[in-house]
Amino acid sequence: MEQLARAPTPRSRVYYLTAEEMHFKITVTLHASRVERWIRAVKRDFLDATPIKCVGLDCEFTNPREGRYNQRAIVLQPSVATENLVLQICWADEVPQLLKDFLQDRTI
Repeated sequence: MEQLARAPTPRSRVYYLTAEEMHFKITVTLHASRVERWIRAVKRDFLDATPIKCVGLDCEFTNPREGRYNQRAIVLQPSVATENLVLQICWADEVPQLLKDFLQDRTI
């Protein structure tokens, strides 16, 4: 890791990471409005212009061995090209409809 910087926002942060000559932008947030901006930006900048649309997705869950009966999603992490979103979904102010539509989009 060569560089790690963040934009000063209270419950959202943007990190710029450079590793092995690759540059990544990582947006970490709890805010639905930031999620919506991220989705609109990656659609505009990457997905709309390509014939094959690919989004990486990772999800982290609570540990069922910690006494919880129902596992819950803690973090949802979609990635497009060099743009990454880390949504701390269990603490988010809301799950925006645009995110639900994005995850259900059959063209991706």
